[in-house]
Amino acid sequence: MRLKLLLVSAMVLVSTCALLAQTNASGLAFGQAYGTAGFRSQDPAGSMADAANVVLVFTAVDGHRNLVLTQPTGDYIALLEPGRYCIAAYTRAGESLRLGQDQLKCIAVKRGKDVRLDVMLVRNST
Repeated sequence: MRLKLLLVSAMVLVSTCALLAQTNASGLAFGQAYGTAGFRSQDPAGSMADAANVVLVFTAVDGHRNLVLTQPTGDYIALLEPGRYCIAAYTRAGESLRLGQDQLKCIAVKRGKDVRLDVMLVRNST
């Protein structure tokens, strides 16, 4: 009896694994968001400074978050599943950074497509 139960359990497990493999066989669907993050100058005639090692958080409509770290030059690449995402920025220590007043805050990501989103940040007052 135990042997029969063990064989039936093994068959169910193999069938389930085969079904899951077929479900995942279609591949991974994602798009790419990329750009450069920089700090805006307080001087209107000033230039932007690279926002190195800034944590960009892309939050989906369902609430799940994708964290991306900017490079020393402020550049980043985020591979995201298709959907709508809104962005926020933080220091490596987890302190919130302010987005520029005119900053686009949300993007739509489509499978196989690239979306450029440059992120303008405002330095926190000290």
